[in-house]
Amino acid sequence: MKFVQPTMAIVMAAFLFTACGNNKKEKTDAEIKQEILTTDPAPDTKDKGAPTKLNGAWEIKRAEGSMSETNVGTVYEFDGNELSFGKDGYKNPGSTVVTDSTFSFQAKGNELVFNYNYKFNGDTLVVEMQNSGGQIFHMVKK
Repeated sequence: MKFVQPTMAIVMAAFLFTACGNNKKEKTDAEIKQEILTTDPAPDTKDKGAPTKLNGAWEIKRAEGSMSETNVGTVYEFDGNELSFGKDGYKNPGSTVVTDSTFSFQAKGNELVFNYNYKFNGDTLVVEMQNSGGQIFHMVKK
């Protein structure tokens, strides 16, 4: 009997401590998902390269060559070494390399690179797509 009483006391103490233990509530999967959705994303710290004289948004106001009428209204947005273009809510993001008279466009996830020649005519940016058979865009800064 002397052995049973201390054993029972130890078992009861262990039971008492585990029953009164952690008061912390576990989060449900829904709570975790909501927390992830409402957490601010990390700031965009990606280096976009040095700004170029083309930086900003340029809209095609007049176009020459094939499918000229469908290109009018398209906006090219330069931001350092990033370039995206599109219209009517669609944007095609990619990268660019700008020189004094040329720029390139490579869409994200694509190996194909498009090359353009450009010059300024006053405030108008005149762009000719290389190897396009005369496709020329007259763009105005937005």
